[in-house]
Amino acid sequence: MSEDKTIIQQINEPKYVLEVKHMKSGSNIVLSISKLRVSGDNLEDVMTDLNTALGEYLGIDQDTP
Repeated sequence: MSEDKTIIQQINEPKYVLEVKHMKSGSNIVLSISKLRVSGDNLEDVMTDLNTALGEYLGIDQDTP
């Protein structure tokens, strides 16, 4: 008899993806969020990761002149 083997491959995905881009607002160039995706199994963890991602964005945005 032959044994069937099942191989489970776990892919580590990032908790969140935050992409930013420069846009023109009137005569100014501003940094804006172009993509924000948060994933997880628990809503509380997802909300925490969302707040972390937005905090990182605000930190980046404040550094730009």
